[in-house]
Amino acid sequence: MKEETARQKKVRIAVAAGLTLLLALLVLPLLWRGSLAAWRLTAGLTGVLVFLPLFARPYRDGAKRALLALHDAALLIAASALSLLTTEYVVKGLTVNMQKSLWQGLLCYLALYAALYLVCGRARLAVCIGQAVFLVHALVDHYVTLFRGTPVLLGDILAIGTAADVAEGYSVPVEKSVLLAALAALLFCTAVWRMRRVWRAPARRRLPVVLALAVLVCGGLRVTGTGIGFWQSSRSYSEIFYFLRCANESVVRKPAGYGDENMARIMESHPGETGEKKPNLIVVMNESFADLEDVGPFTTNEDYMPYVRSLAGKENTVTGKLLVSTFGGGTANTEFEFLTGATMGFLPFGCSPYQMYIRAAMPTLVSSLKGQEYEAVSLHPYLASSWSRDRVYERFGFDRQLYEEDFAEDAARVRYRVSDSEDYRKIYELYEKKPEGQPLFVFNVTMQNHGGYAPADYPNFDPKIYLTGEYEGQYPDVDNYLSLVRYSDDAVRELIAYFEAADEPTAIIFFGDHQPKVDAAFYTSLLGGAGQAVTSETEQKKMVTPFFIWANYDIAEAQDVTISANYLSAYALDLLGLGASGYDALRLAAREAVPAINSFGYYDTAGAFHEVQQAASEESLADYRIAQYRQLFDTKNRQDAFYQLP
Repeated sequence: MKEETARQKKVRIAVAAGLTLLLALLVLPLLWRGSLAAWRLTAGLTGVLVFLPLFARPYRDGAKRALLALHDAALLIAASALSLLTTEYVVKGLTVNMQKSLWQGLLCYLALYAALYLVCGRARLAVCIGQAVFLVHALVDHYVTLFRGTPVLLGDILAIGTAADVAEGYSVPVEKSVLLAALAALLFCTAVWRMRRVWRAPARRRLPVVLALAVLVCGGLRVTGTGIGFWQSSRSYSEIFYFLRCANESVVRKPAGYGDENMARIMESHPGETGEKKPNLIVVMNESFADLEDVGPFTTNEDYMPYVRSLAGKENTVTGKLLVSTFGGGTANTEFEFLTGATMGFLPFGCSPYQMYIRAAMPTLVSSLKGQEYEAVSLHPYLASSWSRDRVYERFGFDRQLYEEDFAEDAARVRYRVSDSEDYRKIYELYEKKPEGQPLFVFNVTMQNHGGYAPADYPNFDPKIYLTGEYEGQYPDVDNYLSLVRYSDDAVRELIAYFEAADEPTAIIFFGDHQPKVDAAFYTSLLGGAGQAVTSETEQKKMVTPFFIWANYDIAEAQDVTISANYLSAYALDLLGLGASGYDALRLAAREAVPAINSFGYYDTAGAFHEVQQAASEESLADYRIAQYRQLFDTKNRQDAFYQLP
């Protein structure tokens, strides 16, 4: 290296100080924006991490390599903190719902910067490459969120051609936040690049740095956690953490035998069937509605669902058990299976299709009924943003979406949630206001029974059901939950009574989305106690909810029917006389060999349980898997008519 004069060194230090000052003028105001304005410790620490290696750095020539390696680590941490700040600022103004999400994001960036450093060996190069890549990610994420309302996911990158076609119809505004982020990245990279760091760390020097950072990342993620609640908005998490967690769960490969030839054979073999009836169709997916006696025996002071039980064997009624793919939460996955006819058994375990896969309009039960001149209305007395329902329902084809804001301020509530009875009154209103002869489809996701169930001074709630016998007084949250189920049961009685008196043919499909998350010890006891081995098959007892189909006109009665959520819509349409699409007919054929399937496994006709991994080799499910893949992922070659009622 050419010898540097004292004057040149002073100039270099002055330029470095100037660049750092300019960077500070851009970055420090961000530490007072959004959520950081309230999280002062987090904001302060983030600022220190960004600027520490810019000031505390080895200015002297010939600095010890250990000191240079330590500074390399500090630079990678600083770059991670800056990428976090600029990305969160560009995409959502640094407003994040959970403080730990910022630290999760920082750790994710640090892992990626450490990987770059391990590959290229120069901290300066790793920092500059990372800043460029993550700035592009921030900008793409920002504009995708701006245009679509949801952040960019791995599937968007895999479908870049389609995205380019769609983007042609949009103008791209250049905003202040975008310019600021780009300038901050440029200043930071310039300041780092001007450092006299020509040393390329040899592998033996790089590895200790990377290993130390790996320990920091792993330890940090153990503290902050790596779980993600897909029911929450992406705003609850840092963008990079959300992207990586979704990417980890989102990869779906083409099934064996996939191709146009096999798909043509499948469509020819299942032409569908035209229906003869168009009844009003009321679908109620009742929040956490379950019969816990399906898990194990217990006693209560009185029956908690007497009316729903009484429907078994009634005229024009089908009753039974519904196998779902989620427990204690994950409501959207059950509605996904019902509305699309797709099974979670063919998708990555733990994924959330609403967030990961529904990126454009697609054929569903909704669009199928609209093709039969139905008006399609969704009803959910809570937030539109939960599970991104507003976006998903638009892509499914609903004509109208009603949420909590569409209920009166004095709407009846149980605890703090809109009651099932009040919810159903909105259905009556929709029925009474619709044009005469216009068939109505309502998909209603209730909210009354949502957790938690811990004892509290709730308004408008009488916990009149309680456990007796060996469990009496042990599980007050279970007592509250069962009392809520009784409220739901009473509301179902009102719902059916209303449509019994209706002039138009009407059918009701009712089912619970999942079992409740009550005290784990109660479930453990019902399943046989702490010493009982827990398997996927025993866990299936926690994946069952009641369902019934009722009509005010003649249909075939049945009871003790076992079915899974992915088959239910096809089964109901056929039963109620609406006919069947080709996809419905395919699923009904698959059900003859595999009566129920979920994300854990499936049952054969003999009632034997098989782990979900075996589904890939189950011959009777092969055509179903191919058709589902085309429905969800191969939009370019998909023929929507196959998925619609003829």
